[in-house]
Amino acid sequence: MVKLKADRQRKTDEVVADLRKQLHVAVPGLEWEFAGILGDLIGDLTWSPRPIEIKLFSTDVEWLKHKAPQVQAELGKVAGVVDTFDGLETTGPSLSLRVRYSDALRFGLTANDVALAVGTAMLGQKASYVLEGDRVVNIRVRMNTETTAQIADLNELPLRSADGRTVKLSQVADVVTEPGQLELHREDLRQLVAVSARLENRDLGSAIAEIKARLQQDPTLPSGVLEFGGLYQQQQESFQNLLIVLLASIFLVFTVLLIEFRSFHEPVAILFGSVLALCGTVLAWFMTGTSINIVSLLGAIIGIGVVAKNGILMLDSVQKLKLQNRGLEDALIESGRRRLRPVLMTSMAAALGLLPLAYGVGAGSDMLKPLAIAVIGALILSVLLSLVATPTVYFVTKKWAGSNRRTNLSKAGQ
Repeated sequence: MVKLKADRQRKTDEVVADLRKQLHVAVPGLEWEFAGILGDLIGDLTWSPRPIEIKLFSTDVEWLKHKAPQVQAELGKVAGVVDTFDGLETTGPSLSLRVRYSDALRFGLTANDVALAVGTAMLGQKASYVLEGDRVVNIRVRMNTETTAQIADLNELPLRSADGRTVKLSQVADVVTEPGQLELHREDLRQLVAVSARLENRDLGSAIAEIKARLQQDPTLPSGVLEFGGLYQQQQESFQNLLIVLLASIFLVFTVLLIEFRSFHEPVAILFGSVLALCGTVLAWFMTGTSINIVSLLGAIIGIGVVAKNGILMLDSVQKLKLQNRGLEDALIESGRRRLRPVLMTSMAAALGLLPLAYGVGAGSDMLKPLAIAVIGALILSVLLSLVATPTVYFVTKKWAGSNRRTNLSKAGQ
């Protein structure tokens, strides 16, 4: 675990990129993985430790062994994609003892006798123990490693038969070297291999789009064989859920405003200004180079709720002025003058309070930085919208409703 200095001049991604280059040059034969603690824990829980994950489903193991390295090679051609892994995890080579039962019986040995002797020679066997203070230390007896380091030496391993004769292991058994076996995973009972990679100085959306374009050109990948998982899959699911939350929040805000004002004109005008404030959020993302992610979308949702209160302050004052027999235009203008200071004060207080978080001040602030930027962008634009857009929409809807009412009354009189 590497803990970076608090007063460093470089960002975490820059440090990781530099380390990646140096370590690959120093030890090119190893597979390096650079993961943050929180991201690594979440990735392990969701079985998607890397941002890019391409799942290949097939019952043909040989096809998976052949295709996974090809997909890995295509990922390596995409700019900004690093730490590619083909997903082919093997258990490593193994030694198997195949006892020749006829030969073993001639010497009075059974398969259990051979296994016990080889296990004792290779792994050792607990023979006794000694006391060191208040601790019990076991004593394990095994053969000298120099005599069993090679397969040829293992064939010369002496075995004691039932009649006291010494027999070599090669006389009763064959030592076979078996290659490593592929570890296969299943998802929804479907066999798969997951090719994965990480990103360096590249956003996830554009990287996935380029990867999809490359893989679609491969005719050996039929439909239904390839799926995208990892952080991209979680992001798409989260975006869908956040869209539902956004629509639900707009509906709830509209319902509260409808109960408060007992009319459709005020809620429509206030929500129009609140939703239009998302333009400020998008502009803030563009100016600061912030990518659209789950946290930034949460900031956009919060911004709608925060901006709505400016419209409430504005139109609530209009209602009070209309009770004083003021005209609609005069009430809107006077309300704008009176509510200018409260709107500016509340918006500036909220924006300044989020400014340290938007600058990334403090440990762990990078995670919530997009949220602060989204809310600040909505607040800055909401000042203009609350004083101009919301009253304009309210005035237009009121005039339109009044003209329709007069038209209906004239028709009823005729």
